[in-house]
Amino acid sequence: MRTHLRVRWSCYMPPRSKADPVPSWTVSDMRAKITGWMKARKWKPLPHQLAMWEAIDQGHSGLLQMPTGAGKTYAALFGLLPHLGQEQSGLLLLYITPLRALTRDLEKAIRLPAEELSLPLLIETRTGDTKASVRAKQRKRLPHILLTTPESLALLLSYADSAELFKNLKAVVVDEWHELMGSKRGSLLELNLARLRSMNPKLQSWALSATIFNAEEAAAAICGTGAKPHLITGARNRALSIRTLLPSGDDRLPWAGHLGLRMLPKVLEELNPKESSLLFTNTRSQA
Repeated sequence: MRTHLRVRWSCYMPPRSKADPVPSWTVSDMRAKITGWMKARKWKPLPHQLAMWEAIDQGHSGLLQMPTGAGKTYAALFGLLPHLGQEQSGLLLLYITPLRALTRDLEKAIRLPAEELSLPLLIETRTGDTKASVRAKQRKRLPHILLTTPESLALLLSYADSAELFKNLKAVVVDEWHELMGSKRGSLLELNLARLRSMNPKLQSWALSATIFNAEEAAAAICGTGAKPHLITGARNRALSIRTLLPSGDDRLPWAGHLGLRMLPKVLEELNPKESSLLFTNTRSQA
């Protein structure tokens, strides 16, 4: 009896298990791939994104200040990504966030274009929620792109071989800088950034922030002493209409444990399903 086997070929790329040297690519070629990826999604680079890409190409560090939902993550990622292809291994891009939960969301946002563009990049997170086995592996060799918190970064820098771990680092992006600046966590991060700059004098440092009062001071803090920060800002003009939704007079609210869920139907009536909406909740589980 003969058995006929049907072989089906695919272009599956197995996930990378270690941060091998990244293949070489030119800035212009990678930027063309990125804009092509955006075009396929019917996206067009916004003015502040183009401005940040140009500033990064010129070697600047600084602050991007734009409202929530303005595309700050891809402004930073797509600006720095073309500069990572220099056949170097280990950690190349460090992304710092104030919240552990935010690292997971950002990992998905960064992994999406990296996988669809077939870029051989290892992208991981390192927080208190990371498995011990993963942290142990990262102690020997960090991924190409690491998303972490100020506390986890401080712990990495406390190791005796930290200079070896961070020797190829090209850039640092600090997300939600307005949440960290002026706090103890922000001061800790500024000290750790100063140490990273001592290891890599050409390190580019960028902060992403929503509306912040003292933008010039915030930009100077992220770049370090003596540096000339590059500030990119420009709030979009929007017509504002503020309304307050209140429960009817017959509704009785509990004295404790009230989540406001009784108002949810009224909130849903105000939403337009054809447009994006941004809702704020007290806790992540409530969302």
